[in-house]
Amino acid sequence: MDLPQWIALPCLLLLHILEGVVTTERRVSPSVIKVGVILEQPSPDEDEMVRLSFQHLNQNENILPSSRLDYTVARIASTDPFAAVKAACSMLNTSITAIVSSTSCETSLALQSLTNSFDVPHMIVPGEECPSEKHNSFTVNVRPSLLFLSEAALDLVWKLGWEGVCIFYDSESAYKNVQQFLHLAAQSEERKPLEVTLYRVDASEPSGGALGIINILHKAKDSDVKHMIAFCDRTQSMKLIRQAARFGMAVGKYQWIITTQDWDMLVDDEPEGFTTTSGDISEEDGMRFLNGSEGIITLMKQQVKVQTQPPDFYGAWQILYPDIDREEDANATYLSPGYLNTVQFKAAYMYDAVRVLAVALDEQVERDKYIEPENQHCYDNKPKSWKGGTRLRKMLHRMETTGLMGRIRFNHSGVNDEMAVDVITVESSRNQTKAWKIGTWDPENRLNLVKTPFTRSFEAFITNNTTFRIVTVVEAPFVNRDETVNGHKYSGFCIDMLELIADEMNAKYELYLVPDGNYGGKNEDGTWNGLIGEVYYGRADLAVAGMVINSDREEVVDFTKPYMNYGVGILMQKPQKKTNVFAFLEPLHIQVWGCVLASLFVVGVLIYIVDRLSPYSSFRRENSPNQDAFDLKNSMWFAFASCMQQGGDTSPLSISGRVLSAFWWFFALIITATYTANLAAFLTVTRMENPINSLEDLAMQKSVVYGTIVNSSLHRFFEKRKHQGIYERMWNFMSTSKINPWVPNAEAGYKRVQTEDYAFFWDAPILDYIKQKECNVMTVGKPFNLKGYGIATPRGLPWRDEISMVILRLQEKGILEELRKKWFDRESSCAEDTVIMSSNRGAADINLDQIAGAFYVLIIGAVLSFVVVIIEHIWHKPSFYKKREKEAGRTTLDWSDKLPPRETRNNGLSNIENCSSNKHLVIQENDSFALTPLRPNPWSTTTSKWIVKVIPA
Repeated sequence: MDLPQWIALPCLLLLHILEGVVTTERRVSPSVIKVGVILEQPSPDEDEMVRLSFQHLNQNENILPSSRLDYTVARIASTDPFAAVKAACSMLNTSITAIVSSTSCETSLALQSLTNSFDVPHMIVPGEECPSEKHNSFTVNVRPSLLFLSEAALDLVWKLGWEGVCIFYDSESAYKNVQQFLHLAAQSEERKPLEVTLYRVDASEPSGGALGIINILHKAKDSDVKHMIAFCDRTQSMKLIRQAARFGMAVGKYQWIITTQDWDMLVDDEPEGFTTTSGDISEEDGMRFLNGSEGIITLMKQQVKVQTQPPDFYGAWQILYPDIDREEDANATYLSPGYLNTVQFKAAYMYDAVRVLAVALDEQVERDKYIEPENQHCYDNKPKSWKGGTRLRKMLHRMETTGLMGRIRFNHSGVNDEMAVDVITVESSRNQTKAWKIGTWDPENRLNLVKTPFTRSFEAFITNNTTFRIVTVVEAPFVNRDETVNGHKYSGFCIDMLELIADEMNAKYELYLVPDGNYGGKNEDGTWNGLIGEVYYGRADLAVAGMVINSDREEVVDFTKPYMNYGVGILMQKPQKKTNVFAFLEPLHIQVWGCVLASLFVVGVLIYIVDRLSPYSSFRRENSPNQDAFDLKNSMWFAFASCMQQGGDTSPLSISGRVLSAFWWFFALIITATYTANLAAFLTVTRMENPINSLEDLAMQKSVVYGTIVNSSLHRFFEKRKHQGIYERMWNFMSTSKINPWVPNAEAGYKRVQTEDYAFFWDAPILDYIKQKECNVMTVGKPFNLKGYGIATPRGLPWRDEISMVILRLQEKGILEELRKKWFDRESSCAEDTVIMSSNRGAADINLDQIAGAFYVLIIGAVLSFVVVIIEHIWHKPSFYKKREKEAGRTTLDWSDKLPPRETRNNGLSNIENCSSNKHLVIQENDSFALTPLRPNPWSTTTSKWIVKVIPA
């Protein structure tokens, strides 16, 4: 198609003018291209990668073959925009083509303003997400935007079905990720609104250290939300998850998503690193706190693929990732570094930034569109515009190439949008950390999972020749530590059991003592101490000691089957012996002694009265030589002598008196036998009164302080039950007592019991063992809080079940019972095992209720004796009158002076008349007679007379 002449002529003229303008722009093929590099506190790897990138490009025959790249490096202090701008102005005076920088955001913004003013392309490699000054900026960001991590995290949250999350962020750039996350979550109309709680972790603030993180975790834990997302840098993320693990928020139902481009397992206070073997991380010190985490952490990390070709890339990776030589595969196109190894992203992207710039310059030179820059002066009132910079910027925005970090594409923007994310599960076991990829995410294909996060899917790191590292604590008789010539030697119940288990499992072990001497409890900051802490934080494979299984410990570690039953005992000081010079009175109660003495006087009087009333007593017999011998004095002596099992001087002759005496002897026999038997018990048993004989007795008093080891499982036991019955009273007493009820360890508890009025709660088997060695202490009451002793292992490890099976077999064979008898049922070392009794137990005194039957028998005897007296009178009445009639027929004579001489007596009766004048009557029969004193007349005061009675032959 021919153009009209009036149009063609003006066009030719315009082309001629433009051609002249272009020729004035010195369009040439440069021999040297100058580039300025500004680094803010660079690492050795960054310096090396900058040098190496220019070296490789200058040696590359395909990129700028006829040109040489020359660079000037300016190193500035941290966050010093003025120094950075000053260095950039110096570079502009030397006709540089572009500036490559790696600085903080504040410094980067100052450089962006400068380069935009002079139309100089600016390649940045920020350490964090930095904003661009404006859309058509001359600044090109080689690192992908971290906002992609927000999209990846949200897709994973939707996939897992979380309804609430706690988000932690540590900077303004991280807050942009949070904003992006919340914005995308709010746009989803099909899903239930997500409940989000935000927590700022700022290390620059005074509270931003470990204490600040703990305070934040306290709040998060109180919210009862178990799902956590961290938008923090690598160091802060590591500190956060480590503190969370120590605070008990990296086990159980807690789940963490850590989003970061880079991941560094090392922090300031953990100087040692990790070695990689087939993707596993064998750590010396770093992530032991993750032991037993069961995949509790899902790491969303930028995907990194190490290209083995070209050789320049491989040589650069050997500097960034020294382990690449060990993982090299000749048939592989890409190599993936260990997922938890540190990759110097900034250094790698610095290499890529220089390469991208060189590729863009090479394309410009090939198209003959390169315009050489001129010197610029920052202090000119009007900066010169450079069309070559505008062309180079446009070329960079269309650039697509490959670098160390993979594909690089700006897609007509100033940011690299090539971003892929690996979804990685992190676990630790036996002081080794393992991480493996379970999925990927990219902007086009979105989330792609091959396995559900937060699930365990690898076997524990254990081999046949594994040596277990076992932690223990010395507490006899479970574990003893004896010093020998060859060093210390361990013995005890647990050591013998451990030997049997090791033989059964064909395993080896090494023992060490826990540094703090505790069994294991939570500190105030949520961390674990003692044996549990050693196992939980991965410093030990097993914890073998007299350790109780409880729910708190079970949350962070696993326990085997119980190898012995457990109960809480009470250890107290034995009460002092009471010296009593009247201890012989103790077999009978004071009331019994009073009744016995009263009975003695009453019976003595009753026997005297009965004897006086009975017609058959010596008092009633007129011919008895001792009619007044059984008077009141002798009656009392008879009663006392009978009670002492001795004979009296006289005894009652009447039947009624003898009946009462027999019952009194029976009573005395019972009292004496009872006293003797009980006295023997009192002489063989030391009787010490102890007012505290049970847990209830201890709780109801306030004179004796009681407690246990601080922060121990027993401490938590009382604290958890502080609103339950008797434990509420005990907890209130312990928590408000002016005297500290807690002790730091068991030894301190034993010593305090021996020196103070103190009751110590501890394991009943151990206390039974202690009282056999320490003779001045005792246990009281029955054991409570019955549980079991177990061996602690990291969570989820298979050897726990194997050890449990060995324990069950040892129990079935009775071997563990034999070990228990060997170490716990030992003979007491005390000289004499004193029996301790309370005031109402053992050889207690006999009270009145127990001996009242003897008194009842005595009363029956007294009543019966009076009945017999009445019977005696009834029986004796007829014979009494017969005797009076017989005596009435007799002749009675008075005998005033004396009996007649024997020679005046004869066998006849003729002499009777001769004696008629005497005052006494003498009757002779068969030359024999008897004299009896004449009973005086009770109504007469005359001289006594004698009656001579004739006794038949």
